Amino acid sequence: MTRGTAIYAAKRLLLVLGTALIVSSVTFLLVHSLAGTPFTCEKNPASCAHENATHGLNDPLFVQYRTFMWNLFRGDLGYSYVNQGAQVTPLLLREAGNSLTLGLFAVVVTIVVGLAVGITAAIKQNSWVDYMLSSFVVFGYSVPSFVLATFLIILTGILLPNWANSIGWGAPEQIPIPAIALGLPYAAIVARLVRASMLDVVRQDYVRTAWAKGLSSRVVIIRHALRNALIPVITIGGPLVTGIITGSVVIEYIFGVPGLGKEFVNSITTRDYGIVVGLYTFYAVLVGLANLFVDLLYPVLDPRIRYT
Repeated sequence: MTRGTAIYAAKRLLLVLGTALIVSSVTFLLVHSLAGTPFTCEKNPASCAHENATHGLNDPLFVQYRTFMWNLFRGDLGYSYVNQGAQVTPLLLREAGNSLTLGLFAVVVTIVVGLAVGITAAIKQNSWVDYMLSSFVVFGYSVPSFVLATFLIILTGILLPNWANSIGWGAPEQIPIPAIALGLPYAAIVARLVRASMLDVVRQDYVRTAWAKGLSSRVVIIRHALRNALIPVITIGGPLVTGIITGSVVIEYIFGVPGLGKEFVNSITTRDYGIVVGLYTFYAVLVGLANLFVDLLYPVLDPRIRYT
């Protein structure tokens, strides 16, 4: 890593931290300004009043925000009001492991399927293979992920009885189906971009020269054409990874994955302020780091790109 790249990465990390601070502050102020509390007051008003006083929910909003910011600067996201006072940070880190595992497999599905379909469609341009793969791409990014997830659950229950128990988490066979449901729509987007970019690159003079030298198809396509064709694809890598991260909310809830997405839905329905603020902050950091990682890939693919 060059000195310019290191300085650029340091500045971006500071920007990520600043963004996370703004997101956490706005989220905290919004959720605490809503009417009501996380505790049920209809059945037992006395107990509800006691809980509000114990957790400082009766304090002025500025006092609550000041306490939150002081804890945040110490790396403490607070505690859950619903989960018997459990600390938010360990809870999120534990469930983030499941979300990151699902997201990693979804990214693998996106990259492998997207590159394979895009490269094949470009090489077989205007053939029946190209038309078939293009139809698959249109289907992929047109169908919502929750519809695709429901379809895959039904399909695996019929065709693969051993994988019928795809809902849940813990067994290895419970990973592929939600990963495919999460990654396939984004694989269709990658395939479309790869095809268009490959068709532009293979017409360049240096690719024709490589063919004229008698190089093998694998060397010409992978080493010469694909490497340059990936630069436009990497450009959407940040939003793509962001979509996978935020899209896991629906997929995790459908498949019963005990991750950040399921916890996000549960925290909103139960008005668990600590979890809501912690999750928004956590997602802001993940999205910022994902975009930073994508930006740092540019010099790797194209040595002409430098950060000064």
